[in-house]
Amino acid sequence: MLFLSDALGVSVVSDQWDGANSLPYYLSEAYDFRKVIFNNDISCIFAETRGELPTVNTIAKQFSVIHSALKLPIVLKIQGLPDERRKALIQSRVPFVTDTQIYLPFLGILLRNELYAEPKAREKLMPSAQMLLFKYLYSNGNKMYTSTMSEKIGVSSMQITRAVRQLKKFNLFDVSKEGVQLVVEGKLNRRALFEAATPYLLDPVRDILYIKRNEQAEQLPLAGISALSENSMLAASSLRTVAFYSKSDKIHGENGLTDSERQVRVEIWKYDPLALSSKKNIADLLSVIVSLKNEKPDERVDQAIDKILSNLWG
Repeated sequence: MLFLSDALGVSVVSDQWDGANSLPYYLSEAYDFRKVIFNNDISCIFAETRGELPTVNTIAKQFSVIHSALKLPIVLKIQGLPDERRKALIQSRVPFVTDTQIYLPFLGILLRNELYAEPKAREKLMPSAQMLLFKYLYSNGNKMYTSTMSEKIGVSSMQITRAVRQLKKFNLFDVSKEGVQLVVEGKLNRRALFEAATPYLLDPVRDILYIKRNEQAEQLPLAGISALSENSMLAASSLRTVAFYSKSDKIHGENGLTDSERQVRVEIWKYDPLALSSKKNIADLLSVIVSLKNEKPDERVDQAIDKILSNLWG
């Protein structure tokens, strides 16, 4: 959102959107949705794919269905786009926003940052697939039976099936059956498996807000540098970072930091930060590590991460 605000020179406010339940199931499962408001006046819905990017024709048809239901512009949010896919989206008049490109025809905007090479699109793990992978990485056995995973990580049986299929597609797991039980087994040792999966890992943080230090903030699990500091020799930051996740509730705050002593940095997560955690006051560390990969390089942070991974797997 900061990139949009800086590039367009207008205020951009992002908030959770609970209207996905009103859409057909195949659409609510395919995208993560956010409501975005430009200049406190123009509203639209940002849609971020949870799995592999569909064809442009499919996206155009899906967005048309969503637009007909909501009467709001629908914007594809994606990390990067190959040149051909970008041109096809523009030809189909499908709005999109990447890290360096903006195409918002309902605002009359087409911007492209020529200072950066276009990143190649890479499929990311779905939240359920990432949680299943991390559940395996936290476990001790070589085999993991998926029949109990739905309850353990808090996703549906259908999502578990899709997650297994994606992990197999990325060649991270062998999948077999023992009777009626579906069994997954990592192709590599845990440290090597984590490194092999790194290009596909999904940043669990959807958005960042800043709220006043209060009772609600104190009850949220630590995340980011704060979580890392609690599990390593890394010095704690004066700005406390916590994670928030809810399918129904919202949390309201400011987009910018004004006082690190009186505010708390809140990361809005795409999945439950405590679902895989061994501590109820700290987000699961593998997800925290992934969330920090886009931060500015810091040797102390890298050393802390390496120490944590060594403690997990040696």
